[in-house]
Amino acid sequence: MRRGTVTVIVAGVLAAGCSAQTGAQTPAPAPPPAVANANGVDMCTILTDPELTALGARLDTRTSFNKAGVVGCRWQDTSFTLSLERDNATLAGYQAHRQDPQFFNFMDNTVNGRAGAHFGVDPHGSQCAQLIDGGSVSLSVSVAVPSTVSQPVDPCTEALRIAQMIEPRLPKAAK
Repeated sequence: MRRGTVTVIVAGVLAAGCSAQTGAQTPAPAPPPAVANANGVDMCTILTDPELTALGARLDTRTSFNKAGVVGCRWQDTSFTLSLERDNATLAGYQAHRQDPQFFNFMDNTVNGRAGAHFGVDPHGSQCAQLIDGGSVSLSVSVAVPSTVSQPVDPCTEALRIAQMIEPRLPKAAK
């Protein structure tokens, strides 16, 4: 055998051995962090009045609601409507219905490392809900932008930004 042939064979054996080792040592993806039950979270008070004002919400438009297991508040403004709610349906429950025709562009994501998902409820993209895993409940930030706004915000981007403000205030699982 020639020296060049031996080198190619040895290199091939080493490469095969390395790829086998790499495959055996590849760690499984980390499971999502454990989440404490957020069924006691009051989404109407999770943001302070100054925070709501800074987001552009008019405090005098606050409307509370409690329908079919969904509890929360809604604030109006000329450029958007903001809803913060706690739903007795879990994040996994929503994910199981990702193909439901009432949800548009359903996508799993994270909010500061906590499992979440966002979806549109309007085919024109003018309303988006960002879900946050709350254990036995889901928490939602919804932003709706009327078609009459001259420079609308992206409702999914804005909902995620607000959810990121809220997430650190949610209960954490014991370690």
